[in-house]
Amino acid sequence: MTVSADLPIVPAGDSILPIADTVVWYHRAFCRIALPVRAPGKGVWQREAAGVVLTMEAGEGAVLPTGKFARLLLMHLFDIAVRTGSAVIEIGDDPVLFAERIGADTGAVKLRELQDQMIRLLAAHIVVGWDGGPVLSVFDGRGRPRVAAPAWRSSLRLSARFMAGLVDNAVSLDRGMLRTLADSTLALDLYAWLASASPAAVVGWEDLRSRFGNTTQTPAEFRAGFEQALMQVQQTWPHFISVMRDDAVEFRPVVAEAPAAEPPAPAEPEVLNEAEAEDVSSLVAELESELAYQAEPAPELMAEPVLVPVAAPEPVPVERPRQAMRQTVSLKSHLTGLPQVVWLQRANGRDNVVIEVTPGGRYDPENSTVIVLEPVALQVAGGLYARDFERVAAWAAANRDLIDDWWDSQLDDFEEVAGRVKKVPAPAWR
Repeated sequence: MTVSADLPIVPAGDSILPIADTVVWYHRAFCRIALPVRAPGKGVWQREAAGVVLTMEAGEGAVLPTGKFARLLLMHLFDIAVRTGSAVIEIGDDPVLFAERIGADTGAVKLRELQDQMIRLLAAHIVVGWDGGPVLSVFDGRGRPRVAAPAWRSSLRLSARFMAGLVDNAVSLDRGMLRTLADSTLALDLYAWLASASPAAVVGWEDLRSRFGNTTQTPAEFRAGFEQALMQVQQTWPHFISVMRDDAVEFRPVVAEAPAAEPPAPAEPEVLNEAEAEDVSSLVAELESELAYQAEPAPELMAEPVLVPVAAPEPVPVERPRQAMRQTVSLKSHLTGLPQVVWLQRANGRDNVVIEVTPGGRYDPENSTVIVLEPVALQVAGGLYARDFERVAAWAAANRDLIDDWWDSQLDDFEEVAGRVKKVPAPAWR
């Protein structure tokens, strides 16, 4: 499979999620690449990747908007424009009321950060171009009076050309997901990207880094953070399966199980014509006549027999067939704390205790890693990256009693297994 430059794009205006009040409308081009995480040393920032060119320039005396609030605020500003159909976005004079309107935390610390990022955003000039089209100004806040420091403004005006294409390029994001992922900037970026495209492609690590990385990260640091953020998105939005490769990440859609087959409808009875009905009636009459002629006379009544008590026989114990024990059980991320799924195995005559690990909830032998636990944890088939293998090995050591009991067929109840699983703490964020 070739490494794709981008995931297949859903037609503009369509969305994976149902349209409802729980939706936030965002622009497709902004879903493909990430805004800055930290403010650059100079007042201009640019990213070019996935067919998108995005430039941000800070206003005089201001700093560029960054981090999670830059993303969330821009999402909600676009959402207001889509819903009202107006290029003039009414923000209001009260940051608290605006925070409540978009469902943001109004605690003192969060509110100060939101207000600061909104002031930066309103003072910036944002320009974007995508898919070879013209580069458009989104809005330009640099024309405000320069005698005073940047401040909160009650309204914002999008450029007419950008507004004209906003509805056609609007992508629906789930408000609940945005709240859930709000504390992770990279997870927000990945969710917006995956929600705007069909997750069925292979995307190279360098391509991903050009979209969502920053210049201060090494490839290894970006990869570690990306895997952790992707796992966080996948656990809360299970619409895709990801497979980590040496040079790329493979995305697969979750295939819904086929509904159970409906039983066939009963055949409609044949309708007889008048002649056939008469023949059937004659045949029935003849049969009834023959049965009446052959019937024996009713027997004479006999005297009621005398009942003699008889001892009941001893009950013979019947051994019920034992239900076959399940051979494997899958332990998913919410139980283990691992990004992969662990499959416990039965011994079935084997001496060395093994477990299997797959990237998704469906057992896939092509992407399964077999780990033997004796005398030490060792990969014998498949392959996990060193960091992932260390975490799986640590989990196996902490859960060795449970693994052995399942291996030796001492357990067959999933509830008991789930109750005994011990989690391995997630690694620290980088």
